[in-house]
Amino acid sequence: MGAVWSVSWPMVCIGLLRTGYLLTDTWFVGRLGDDALTATGCAAFAWWILLLLGDIGGTGVHAIAAQRVGAGKTSDIGGVLTQGLWVALGTAFLALLLVPLVPDYFWLLGFDRGSRIAELGGAYLTASVLGAGAFALNAVFGGVFRGIGDTRTTMWVTVVTVVINGLLDPLLIWSAGLGIAGAAWATVIVNVLGAILLGGLLARRGLGPVIQGPDRRGIQRIVEVGAPVSGRGIAFSGIYIVLGRMITSFGDVQMAALGVGHRIESIPYLASVGFEVGTSTMVGQHIGAGDLKRARESARAALKLCLAFMVPISIMLFVFAEPLFDVFANEPETIAAGAHYLRIQSVVFVFMALESIYQGAFTGRGHTVPAFWIGALGTAARIPLAALLAWPCGMGITGIWLAIAISTAAKGVAMAGWSERSSLSGVVK
Repeated sequence: MGAVWSVSWPMVCIGLLRTGYLLTDTWFVGRLGDDALTATGCAAFAWWILLLLGDIGGTGVHAIAAQRVGAGKTSDIGGVLTQGLWVALGTAFLALLLVPLVPDYFWLLGFDRGSRIAELGGAYLTASVLGAGAFALNAVFGGVFRGIGDTRTTMWVTVVTVVINGLLDPLLIWSAGLGIAGAAWATVIVNVLGAILLGGLLARRGLGPVIQGPDRRGIQRIVEVGAPVSGRGIAFSGIYIVLGRMITSFGDVQMAALGVGHRIESIPYLASVGFEVGTSTMVGQHIGAGDLKRARESARAALKLCLAFMVPISIMLFVFAEPLFDVFANEPETIAAGAHYLRIQSVVFVFMALESIYQGAFTGRGHTVPAFWIGALGTAARIPLAALLAWPCGMGITGIWLAIAISTAAKGVAMAGWSERSSLSGVVK
């Protein structure tokens, strides 16, 4: 348990710090009015897709580097990093192709192309798409640090970037006159800075990239591991676009509630991702060393640690839901709607922990396809379940929030059950 904790606690701190990005942006955007909050809430689904595209390289590099360390082949890591950077460049180019689709995205959510929400959200999202390459590069460099088990360095780099993000937000939003897009550009800039710092630190350790062109086999291995994990998240965001149209049918205020709610939920979510990283690192290293028993024990130890963290967080968010929303929103109707959403979701945060830990176990093994299907199908089930509960069952917006909570619980149980009953043999060589 001690080894898992030593890798996990800095990642938990990183998760909470990254929540600082989101909450800082949300606070400053909230000063622009509730329309701006609604716009960022709508843009959040596409923003996560961009982030997850960038994570394809980072996740693949993380798993492969961890197994290289376990097998005593640390000298291979520079080559793995180089191929990860080629993947990052490819995903950045793919993201740029999405720029013309930004207006259509808001139309899919139920907003007219010329509406105030579409205009504000489009400015925010376009800036994020143009800077998607920064997310990808930062993820790959961070993936190497996670793979070698040095999460403290990444934590301190994140501290620096979070502080700078908080300083840049008001400068870009008001002083530079960029408005809501300024918050997006601040996040892009600090991701560029993070990538530069992490890359420089790796080079000083002799683990920097090597002069090497794209290698089909190396890229394929990274994508095979990273794509299912990111694909699961992308499917999650894509399904939320459909749910978003249902949600807006109950009023724009519900979308604002969801947008701010997701930012607050990022506290337990990103903390659980920290434990997920610890799990995948230790499972990967033990599998690389051929010790399957310790790999399984690492996953179970991580689950205990994650649950010990998640339970008090869940209670806190349930009890203080309204005061938390009052920090970010101005309208009483938005605060009440958001508190209602958050209280329903906080009940199932422990199942979020289950899903994250066993996702980490699958990633450490380099066998991420089962996790993809559980995540994708479980999230897709929200659409018919939400429609059923909201309209035929007459529960309205509460039915949609319950559908999200029920599917979260189901995914956690399914992920744990599949992982515990499957072999822990690794597939990444």
